[in-house]
Amino acid sequence: MDQGHGRTAGPGEGDSSGAGDGLGERMPKHRMLALTDGVVAIAMTLLVLDVELPDGLEGRQLRDALDDVWSQIGAFLLSAVVIAMFWRAHHTALRGVEWLDARLFWLNVGFLALISLIPFPTRVLEGYADRPLGPALYGVVIGLAALLVYAQERHVVRRLAPEGARPLTWPVQALVFLASVGIAWYSPRAAMCSWLAAVPLSLLSHRRADRRADA
Repeated sequence: MDQGHGRTAGPGEGDSSGAGDGLGERMPKHRMLALTDGVVAIAMTLLVLDVELPDGLEGRQLRDALDDVWSQIGAFLLSAVVIAMFWRAHHTALRGVEWLDARLFWLNVGFLALISLIPFPTRVLEGYADRPLGPALYGVVIGLAALLVYAQERHVVRRLAPEGARPLTWPVQALVFLASVGIAWYSPRAAMCSWLAAVPLSLLSHRRADRRADA
């Protein structure tokens, strides 16, 4: 999602779509970025708190508990990488603006709500990876968060900073994770494996956007 955007208008310039619809005035971007950084830090901290090893175990009980810890660590690493990628994509999507109008503000609120929720589906995935519920719930939350990042980027490119903007990439991550929800009801393992498709498809989408920008 590394899009290049032009300068957006200040609070009293250009697009006035944010006036009179709930905010009263535009919000400086740096305030939303500060809130985003805080939410991301808290979400990652909550992920770490879910990794624990009970006290006083020995022998087979200890080995079984260690096996559980490794699955917890795997789920933690997955979500930590996902959150970090969301953080980067969010900062990139807002790179071309200095002020947020009402629509962009509420898109950010929805995005941050989903980011703060990620520790819960991560815990469910760790405990129910072999059932449809685990991958399906994880796919819904991650897919919707990715869709909101795309919506923010689209809004910035189309309405707030159209000059000098690069072509939008496809919302590949959103499509892959949301599609995995349906797959999970037939095969939870296949649903989790399908998430890997987001990597090559994202690269393809970025190359397509680069070719359109150079044309």
